[in-house]
Amino acid sequence: MLSYGINHESGTLKRVMVHHPGRELEIANRDPEPHHFEMPVDTKRFIGDHQQLIDALEEAGVEVLQVRDLIRDDKAAYEQSFRCPNLVFVRDSSTVTNDGAFLFRMGLPTRRLETPVIKAAHRALGVPIALEMHEHESFEGGGFAMLDGRAAVAGLCDRSTQGALDQMGDHLLKNKLVDLWITLDMPKGVVHIDGEFAELPGKVALSYPAVMEAVPTHFRTREERWDGSFMEWLREEGWDVLEITEQECNDMAANFITVAPDLALHYTGNPRVMEEAKKRGIDVVQIPGEELRKGCGGIHCMTCPILRV
Repeated sequence: MLSYGINHESGTLKRVMVHHPGRELEIANRDPEPHHFEMPVDTKRFIGDHQQLIDALEEAGVEVLQVRDLIRDDKAAYEQSFRCPNLVFVRDSSTVTNDGAFLFRMGLPTRRLETPVIKAAHRALGVPIALEMHEHESFEGGGFAMLDGRAAVAGLCDRSTQGALDQMGDHLLKNKLVDLWITLDMPKGVVHIDGEFAELPGKVALSYPAVMEAVPTHFRTREERWDGSFMEWLREEGWDVLEITEQECNDMAANFITVAPDLALHYTGNPRVMEEAKKRGIDVVQIPGEELRKGCGGIHCMTCPILRV
């Protein structure tokens, strides 16, 4: 029986890794800016709202794997987890493919303690490490997505390097995990593609057009390379493009996590986008996001899918 593997972002979610936060949030509260928190958080409310995310996943039949439970017998990793206030945004330190986990050296220096913790968690789960990045390359998982149709996309941004993208593309193509590798030259200040783009079930592409229509795009297969438009490619491939406004983008409308072909999770808010999802046969369970979003991340950021089918 499969225990790990991801084909694309809207496959049915069977297993997911999360980090339920604790006292490490106080590190960010003492000095929010270096940890990319918008402001100090109410830790009790933050932890309680995150529990609602865990509950919603479990109620949907997903096996939820908590980082501290996985690493409890690894004293060094367990103790280090309490020094990582951003660990709740577990998406960024790794991503899982059918070949195993990619471990990232993150671009934000204050977050680099997280990757050894997540490496220990993958080891405990029996997920092999397929690719591990080292100095001087950097990348963060919110900038990557496996897409329906044997393609994958990643963003080059202020926190990633071209060498990191090349490593990922080389591995994915060489090992035939994808047939097409797409990279986006994100505008300065735009960190992760999951703020401007999401794949939803049924080949629905949620997109913020002010960025995604204009972003320089590079395509690569095992035989050739070319430049073009990401959004034009999506439309040519038959994707249903659902555009979001600037305000909706700022409200993290693109930061969904798909659970099943007819189910996704998100924060409360963005009623128009939720209605558009419903019209496409996707019910959205919404959890409170007012406190969680102060950490500058959404539902997608707080989940690391381990197995989709």
